[in-house]
Amino acid sequence: MAAELGHLARGAVAAILCLLLLVFQVTPSAGASISGGNNGTTCISTERDALLSLKADLLDPAGRLSSWHGQDCCRWKGVGCSKRTGHVVKLDLRTAGEDYKNYNILMLSRDEMGSSLAGLQQLRYLDLSLNDFNGTNIPVSVGSLENLRYLNLSSSSFSGRIPSQLGNLSNLEYLDASGGEDLHVIDLAWLSRLSLLGYLDLRGVDLSALRDYWVHMVNMLVSLRVLRLGGCGLITSTMSTTRKSNLTHLQVLDLSSNSFNTSLDEHYWFWDLTSLKELYLSYCDWHGSIPQELGNMTSLQVIDFSYNDLVGLIPSNLENLCNLEVLRLEENNINARMEEFMDRLPRCSWSTIQMLSVRYSNMTGELPIWIGNMTSLE
Repeated sequence: MAAELGHLARGAVAAILCLLLLVFQVTPSAGASISGGNNGTTCISTERDALLSLKADLLDPAGRLSSWHGQDCCRWKGVGCSKRTGHVVKLDLRTAGEDYKNYNILMLSRDEMGSSLAGLQQLRYLDLSLNDFNGTNIPVSVGSLENLRYLNLSSSSFSGRIPSQLGNLSNLEYLDASGGEDLHVIDLAWLSRLSLLGYLDLRGVDLSALRDYWVHMVNMLVSLRVLRLGGCGLITSTMSTTRKSNLTHLQVLDLSSNSFNTSLDEHYWFWDLTSLKELYLSYCDWHGSIPQELGNMTSLQVIDFSYNDLVGLIPSNLENLCNLEVLRLEENNINARMEEFMDRLPRCSWSTIQMLSVRYSNMTGELPIWIGNMTSLE
């Protein structure tokens, strides 16, 4: 009897396994049904058409978009789809690696980029960087992609005015429009609507028409962690009267290559930013002395004050800058003995400093023998 029961049990298990195998054979997995993988499923047809329309606008000498054919656009290079909804949520056309090295970039086949991007309303990530769009304007249709979190338009030969429609991208967390071709802004009010923005890079964009207005607009971006405004034609007239900064999360500030032509020891808004890790103020025509407030910025890892007309030693209260990795003061007028300058470096940073540059800064004397304690110097 026991043998018969064992035989029956084994038969039942085998039958169940066969049934499960049959179910898996006829029921596609959730991933396959959305990503269009193994069972002939495809991406959403209207979004496929939008991508093909975009491809028609582009010249692709290296065949980077050669995979853009067939029904399933979710398998195309640079395209990412949601496994849950099937919508195209990522479009990465950045030229990188060997393609960039060999100038295998994407170019426009006509005078302007069409509105095909507007057909990708679920996009969260859009990267068009390091291509050559022939001086065309940034497509206004980008401003209709209200689900965007990431937008990178850098170094792609866009020109003209940055469209205020970008202010519609209320979910945007990352915006890089640097390195364009004569890009400019005449009104920055739209920026204040990007309340989630954590990264803003407008290096090389002409902001000179804004005068000090840019300070007030940027000061409203309370989530900002990285702000890069190098080479933007910024000037200074009333920056010192700006209220205390709201940028309490800011970690990187780059204002280099702007003609401020004023004293650095004024109480400018950025001296309140004690969360800063990197501060770039080179090539700005700063003069005067370095203010004592620098000693309060204890999170600093990078200080770049190079190529200005700063006078005198660094402040004597830097003992708490224990995370310092880079200090650049070359091409200033320190006008002191090397030993005195070195004695003002925070001793707690001896093991972290990797780069120290004071060349052409009117220094005399000798390096102290204890410089050998700076074990991380490269």
